[in-house]
Amino acid sequence: MFLHRLSRVRAPEFPGKPVWLQGEPTTLKKMRGKVVLVDFWTYSCVNCIRTQATLNRWHKLYADKGLVIIGVHTPEFAFEKIEKNVEQAVRDAGIEYPVVLDPDYKIWHAFANEYWPRKYLIDKEGAIVYDHVGEGGYAETELAIQKALKDIGAKDLPPVPPEGEQGGAVCYRTTPETYLGFLKGKFGNDQEFLPDTEEAFADISERLDDVPYLFGHWKITSEYVEHSRKLSVANEFLALKYSAFAVNVVMGSGNGRTAVIEVELDGLPVPADLAGSDVRIGNDGKAIVTLKEHRMYSLINAKMYHRGTLKLKTASGNVQLFAFTFTGCEE
Repeated sequence: MFLHRLSRVRAPEFPGKPVWLQGEPTTLKKMRGKVVLVDFWTYSCVNCIRTQATLNRWHKLYADKGLVIIGVHTPEFAFEKIEKNVEQAVRDAGIEYPVVLDPDYKIWHAFANEYWPRKYLIDKEGAIVYDHVGEGGYAETELAIQKALKDIGAKDLPPVPPEGEQGGAVCYRTTPETYLGFLKGKFGNDQEFLPDTEEAFADISERLDDVPYLFGHWKITSEYVEHSRKLSVANEFLALKYSAFAVNVVMGSGNGRTAVIEVELDGLPVPADLAGSDVRIGNDGKAIVTLKEHRMYSLINAKMYHRGTLKLKTASGNVQLFAFTFTGCEE
């Protein structure tokens, strides 16, 4: 989490004519006299997902007091630029406030933003009076919202709950966010490959921590790695030695049809007490993830910090893997 306060900086107007979901198109100038919270997000971002419940709560508490939340959806991956995908994500997340689509980063650049999520609080005169990057800081952000609302005459504001993190969450050294396309990612396999071309990758028994390795037939593109060869047995995989409480991966089907991944931890199927919400334990004991739409999938959600080797095995010919994210703090 990074927190930064700004003095009287004028909020830039949204450039062009962006597409608005759940709300009539408007401008920041027309909203003078109200308090506006601009939230930059993208729907496969784990930090944005964790923040969403708080944003929904603020909308319910303060919309009739003069707060307008505007979610600016700026995509990280190409599939997040598709309007129907964002519409579905908005429904899934229970978002009721307006969302603006920013596929070309015009609003992002106007605000000189670099992070997901990021919140800019704009007062009644159109000035940015508070700026918060990342998760957390909810109590301090809400206090800033209430101060701006009081300046427009809002009364009977509810008490602000204490910051959950103030209880002293213990955090551990965690595997960093790991991208799988060649623009941001790097694989541990000691061999050359041609981008956007299926290659045969050899298995490596000695693996470094926090580095993904491939075995079998994979194609590495700019944003993702793709297993595009259909097999009779799930014996080709991506392997990663990690340290964390929880593991998520952004992935989806390359052709719109369902695909299947087997999830193993240290050579065995992930047990039910460690399995993430998207993992199903079959009658044969295998830990299975069935994927289709592109989104973040929860693979491991453990109550204890641990280290292990994760294997994602597949026989499907339509698997696209974009990035891993990890949780390193005890909740």
